[in-house]
Parts: sequence; structure tokens; C-alpha cells
Amino acid sequence: MTKSDEISKMLDALSLKQSQIAENLASGNTQMRSLAKRVWRVQEDERKHIARELHDGVGQLLTALINQIELTAKEDVSDETLKSLQDSLELARQALSDTRKISRLMRPRILDDLGLEPALKWLTRVMREEEKADITLEAQLAHELDGETQTLVFRVVQESITNAIKHAEAEHISVQVVSQPSLLMVKVIDDGVGMDTEKALGPDGFGLSAMQDRVAAFGGQLMIQSKLGEGSEIKMLLVGSN
Repeated sequence: MTKSDEISKMLDALSLKQSQIAENLASGNTQMRSLAKRVWRVQEDERKHIARELHDGVGQLLTALINQIELTAKEDVSDETLKSLQDSLELARQALSDTRKISRLMRPRILDDLGLEPALKWLTRVMREEEKADITLEAQLAHELDGETQTLVFRVVQESITNAIKHAEAEHISVQVVSQPSLLMVKVIDDGVGMDTEKALGPDGFGLSAMQDRVAAFGGQLMIQSKLGEGSEIKMLLVGSN
């Protein structure tokens, strides 16, 4: 065997080894993505369970308490006792309202019952009314998405709006969702105070790193464009959406 043949054989062996390594890495990435999706699915199932318990359990108990207080307030009681009952009634009603709100935000039934677009319309309306922010929604869903991908989109929009209001103090937020057979795009733009994207994606950020990992588990990308004082744009791209 000549020196040239020996080198050629070594190069072939090296090329084969590199191919095997690449295949192993691809397989490992696929397994990691599958595991991440399973973990996320368990989290969503737990959210759904807790939301149901809050609505059907705690919510019904608070409703019963409100009815009991109202009945007691109609009895012949002193003015002081009546005032105390009225204060308790107001607290119980507020607790019921908060419980229902938390239940809906944890896992809105409308997402499971009616699908993504009605759920997004509900979310933007509720956030607009409660947070006094101008939130617009443009949904072009020409391609039907599976349940897990619908939940992914809902969570990305929900987290993005929450961050824009709570942390960026945005007054105007634009949400765009486009679904086609070959592409799924979610874009949330706000006019808030902006952010340092490197810090925001760090462990002390606003949950954006977890959101980015969640999108990556579906084989997508989450991109953030922002400068301090110039608002932010969060964009999710998923090619070949289901």
C-alpha cells in the first residue's frame, strides 16, 4: 500500500467517524426535544388539573360562602354586624373573581373547546380590559395546528404580552399570528422601555429563556429584537408546522 493509499484510507475512516458522530448528535437532539416536549405536556396537564380544581372546587366553595353570607345579611342583625357581613361579602366576591381569573389564565377552557383563534381573542380582550393597554390581534390561520402547537402559540403570546405590560410598561402591543402549511409565525411588538436581550435571556430574565427552550423543543426559533428605550419585538418561527 502506497503512502497516498494509506492517507486516503485514513481520510475515509475519519469521514465515516464524523458521519457517525453527526448521526449520534442528531439522534441525541431528537431525543432531548422529545423529552422536553413530554415534560412540557405534563406541565400543561397539571395546569389543566389545577385550573379545574380552582374553578370547580375552590370556586364552588366561595360561591356557597357568598350565598351563606347573603342569607345571613338578610336576617335581623345589628348595623355593626351587617357592616361586617357586607365587608366579608365583598372580600369573598373578590376572592371568587381572582380565583376564576387565575383558573382561566392557567388553562383557559376556550383553548381546548374552541381552539387557538378564539382563545387568542379572549386573551387579548381580557388583558386589554384589565391592564388598560392597547392590544391588537391579527390572526391568519390558514393551516390547522395540532393541540400542542396551539398551546405553544398561546403560551408564547401570553408570556410576551405579560412581559410587555409588567416589565416593559408598554402601552401599545401588536400581536400577529400567521399559520401556513410550511410556516408558523408569531410576532409580538410593543412600545415599552425595551430590554438588554442578553440579560433577558439569562437566568434572571423574564422567563424568555424558558420560552426559547420551549420553542426549540418544537424545532422552532424564538428571536428577540430590542434596545433600551425603543420597545421590543419577539418573533417565533416554526417551519413545517403540523
